[in-house]
Amino acid sequence: MRLLATLLMAALPPVIGLASISDLVRSWPTGLGTGTILLVAVAVTVLWVGLVAVAAVRQLAGEVSSMVTLAERGAAPAGATPAATAEDRLSGVQRRLVTALEDRNRQISDLAALVRSAPISEDAAKVACAMVAAARRVTSDPTWVLALLRVPDADHLPPGVYGPDPDSPVDALADVHLWASTTETDSSQWAAGLVSGPWGAFAVVEVAAGDDLRAVLLAPWEGRPAPSPADLNLFRLLGQHAATAIEHSLLYTRLRVQSSELNRLAAVQSDFLRGITHDLQTPLTSIRALASELQGTGVVDATARIDLETIAHQADRLRRMVGQLLVVSRLEVGELTPRQEVFRPAPLVRRTWDALRDTEHAFALEESGPPHLVVADPDRLEQVLWALMDNAVKYSPPGSQVTLRIE
Repeated sequence: MRLLATLLMAALPPVIGLASISDLVRSWPTGLGTGTILLVAVAVTVLWVGLVAVAAVRQLAGEVSSMVTLAERGAAPAGATPAATAEDRLSGVQRRLVTALEDRNRQISDLAALVRSAPISEDAAKVACAMVAAARRVTSDPTWVLALLRVPDADHLPPGVYGPDPDSPVDALADVHLWASTTETDSSQWAAGLVSGPWGAFAVVEVAAGDDLRAVLLAPWEGRPAPSPADLNLFRLLGQHAATAIEHSLLYTRLRVQSSELNRLAAVQSDFLRGITHDLQTPLTSIRALASELQGTGVVDATARIDLETIAHQADRLRRMVGQLLVVSRLEVGELTPRQEVFRPAPLVRRTWDALRDTEHAFALEESGPPHLVVADPDRLEQVLWALMDNAVKYSPPGSQVTLRIE
């Protein structure tokens, strides 16, 4: 319409002017010729059309600029001036979108903070209640509950309906919870959706981890608008975080129980080793003392003296084995602190071989270079040498030589 009006304004005045000039030419007593009059008419017409075109272009340029601005940013609110700030020029739809986006960001931030503060190192039931409290806080809906259907360890987290309060008793599962967990939702993705049936309408969110953990977050939705796609995405995020937190709490509880059991078994083993070493040391000491006393009397014959030496040797050997048990016990509980002494290993090696009392094998000790010094615990080193030499004696044929080389 504006273009048509512009064309009429540009065309009608020249036509009317030419008609008027044609009438004036007949009655106007002038010396101007027809060609001059036509030339003047054409010049006036061109000037008029140019003025109309300039005015129309300015007006259309303003309207086109407004249309481009509208397409890019939407309609400006009433009373907004061209110099207004970008925030002031936002339309109502844009303001609503910005507000919705800010709310969603706040909800996600609150959910992340609540998940980080979930007490996964405590009772798994507290974690389930914490996830219900998180759902209620993030969605500002106080009707959410968690229906726990299947868990890998029912002793630590029994199935039932959990609310936000960990001190409240766990309600038993009802038919509505089983129905809501098995009914198909109106969403293309089952992770979250809206279900309707004989018990009403419910928003249902799947909480699952593997094949062992199965639960749903649900809230009554009767009479409320259907959740938007953004709401469903938020619900799915809630379900994923709840499943992860509950699974981690169960794993943590299981590891804590296993660790406590291992510590208990280690304590029992340590007590047993300490007890048996203490109980065996006393009779072995008595046997060694009696054998030494009988050897010193001089009233026993040579055969009995050899037997007494064997008894004393075996008693010493048993005492050393008992000492090794005590060392193992101390190693396991971290109480063994080896001594640090500087000594020559060669005399210790010879003393250990002599303690073996082996008469079926020859023994040779070889040292290369200057005499060696070591920094170690003599008792611990003697235990290691005893074990090495004892194996050498056991697995060497009689009459062979056992050689130990120090380098």
